[in-house]
Amino acid sequence: MKIDKKYLPLIISTAAASFMVNLDTYIINVSVPAIATDFGVSKADVSWVIMAYNLMVVSLLLICGKLADRIGLKKLFVGGFVLFTVSSLSCALSKNILELTSARVVQGIGASILYALPQAIIGKFLPEEKRGKGFALSASAAALGIMLGSPLSGLITGLSSWHWIFLINVPVGIVIVDLLLRDSDVFVENYQPEKNGNFDIKGSVLSFFAILGLTFWLNRLNTFGFINPLMLSLLIVSVCLTGWFIFHCVKAENPLVELSLFKNKYFSDANIAMFLISAFLAGNNFIMPFYLTEIKHFSEFQIGLYFIIYSASYMFFSLCYGKISSEVSPSKVSTAAGISATLSVIFFVLNIFQTNNIFVILYFILLGMSFSFFITSNNNFVMLQARKENAGAVAGLHRMTGRFGMLFGVVIFEFLFTFADKISLNGYVITYFAAILICMLTTIFSAKCISFKKN
Repeated sequence: MKIDKKYLPLIISTAAASFMVNLDTYIINVSVPAIATDFGVSKADVSWVIMAYNLMVVSLLLICGKLADRIGLKKLFVGGFVLFTVSSLSCALSKNILELTSARVVQGIGASILYALPQAIIGKFLPEEKRGKGFALSASAAALGIMLGSPLSGLITGLSSWHWIFLINVPVGIVIVDLLLRDSDVFVENYQPEKNGNFDIKGSVLSFFAILGLTFWLNRLNTFGFINPLMLSLLIVSVCLTGWFIFHCVKAENPLVELSLFKNKYFSDANIAMFLISAFLAGNNFIMPFYLTEIKHFSEFQIGLYFIIYSASYMFFSLCYGKISSEVSPSKVSTAAGISATLSVIFFVLNIFQTNNIFVILYFILLGMSFSFFITSNNNFVMLQARKENAGAVAGLHRMTGRFGMLFGVVIFEFLFTFADKISLNGYVITYFAAILICMLTTIFSAKCISFKKN
């Protein structure tokens, strides 16, 4: 995939951001037992090392997107890399669980910036005919981060210590910051960031705590149960804060979220489709290891290899999208990808009791292809709905939609699987029938975007 030399700093930095955020989401998992042993803490205590990072990433996406539109995408992007790099060093040098958790909070803030902005940077600074390639390379880097996360964690922790899983971020961060600080015509802001009105502090506070509460509620719902008094109270407070935030955005002069965006039916439909496919993606990633363990009797090593096949497929087909992105409208690609995802799940359900493992490999390849084509084209399409001055806000909102979809998917898949077992039905069959429905709805909402024509 050929990229003009002048766009390389943009491509490399956005791909690196996508890679690093996903790498640090997954690289911690295998090292958790070593961290707990080293600090002499319980599993519950060390789980906050993971939770703190994820809570910050999701809760700050709206704020990061809006802030980028105000102070400039490049400036905040550089700041995100600096924050992520410094906090990674702090994680590595932590002497107790409190220091590590605190450093992970800061790392999560940096990661939220790096997660929110690549989509906006590609959408704003790359010419329209080259954006597909930019999204494709960013998606491939994200898949590589997921693919390498757990294997690298085990390798580094086994050969050295868990401290090095954070230290490896430092040289990468320094190189990218240096690259971004060099003069580049590509990164020149061609508009004046909005000067009118104050930054929406009240909306930022409301959104942060509303999203933080909802994220924690979704993460812990199946652990504590819906009728748990604490969980019910958290849900009520979070919903009230969300309602207050929406009311505030209607009345505010310069709100954190422009609710008028949702009057654009293409923007709304594309985001609903992203929510749905993200729910399936995360739900499948949650349930599949249980299927491979309980039904196929795979070892953890075999499961890891199969997920590498999935990630490799995702990377490969993301690059393929880059080659066709300038020739085929993104809405048509995402619709075709929705159909492909639906057929992939039907294929899996029809073969779910097969003893032959070839069908599982084919399913992983088809799923990687479907997800890669959908997510890259959907990102491309959503950024077509953005204006130059609100690219960051649109990207942050879209990213948050996908993250909430993932949280929702895990909750729904786990609930359906447990419910199916209680009524003596095969949990995998009923859960994946629901997945078929989700993929069909994804296809419908994507197809509704095909009529879009850019002015």
